[in-house]
Amino acid sequence: MPSRVDNNTNSTSSVPKPTTARLSHLLDDPIYEKEVPYEIWADNLSSDVERTNVKLNIVPDCPLTDARSLSEDDKPALETHGFQWFYQDFPYETGLRGADDVRTDTQEHRDTLDRYLTTMSNFLCEKIGCEKVVCWDWRVRRSKMTVPRTRPNIYSLENVDASDLRATKINSSHIIHADGSPEWMQKVIGKVITQEELQWALEGNYRTRVFTVWRPLVDVVQTDPLVCCDVRTVEDSDLDIVQKVMDDTVEESMYLKRREGHQWYWMSDQTRDDVIVMTVWDSRKPFSRSAAVPHCAMVLPEHAPDAKPRESIELRFIAWNPE
Repeated sequence: MPSRVDNNTNSTSSVPKPTTARLSHLLDDPIYEKEVPYEIWADNLSSDVERTNVKLNIVPDCPLTDARSLSEDDKPALETHGFQWFYQDFPYETGLRGADDVRTDTQEHRDTLDRYLTTMSNFLCEKIGCEKVVCWDWRVRRSKMTVPRTRPNIYSLENVDASDLRATKINSSHIIHADGSPEWMQKVIGKVITQEELQWALEGNYRTRVFTVWRPLVDVVQTDPLVCCDVRTVEDSDLDIVQKVMDDTVEESMYLKRREGHQWYWMSDQTRDDVIVMTVWDSRKPFSRSAAVPHCAMVLPEHAPDAKPRESIELRFIAWNPE
């Protein structure tokens, strides 16, 4: 079923803008009352073991609002919606241009990445008033312009060098997800921060948060734009923890089940100057699943015949603000 569209005369593109989205949710299956949803990404798996028990429900006509259509006062804000778009001139001075520049196999490329991480650390401190930030993870994506599936696409990482795993150009994700469960995020924080930073959190003098900082690496996003759900419309029970089994660890993400009332936002014609910051975890709500922003890539009902695949980079930060 196609998404409805609105012929927005103020658009910078001739392609109509959608007012609803067709999005891939976790199926609300009774099996998950007995089994934890899981995906096995580890190699050398026995042929009689299912790689996943995740079943997906593709829902049409999810209400969608274009942030560009809203006044400044009505745009999504970090403190209320859980996410916010910020403007930043793209930092070409770092040497970063596109996804192919995100590599770790040469010193030149490592220096480029370091400069970008430093620039975005300063950006986060400036925009959100953080006293300190630590980047602990990052990913780079290049859309393969696929469509949502009813089962996750679990591919082999066997031939990917562990040191270059983060620089692997992975496909945009059409499964609605949040970037970590509350319990797993607290474990990550415990491993990453120093003893002094831990003391800040324990004394309650600082608000500690985990953010994903996402931006396009193309001039204008023409395919697979990012959509985010207003956390005020999400209940903890809407999110199920999904265990992702790797060769040497188990990570925890969260997938969203469909419920009436979820409100989705996107930014049409998002440029490389449009940075979105999304909350993953908040020390003010340390065990709340719904503090994390559900998000995914949306397949546009129409795009230009010569549309370029989306490229993007996302950074994970731990950030501290004085209370």
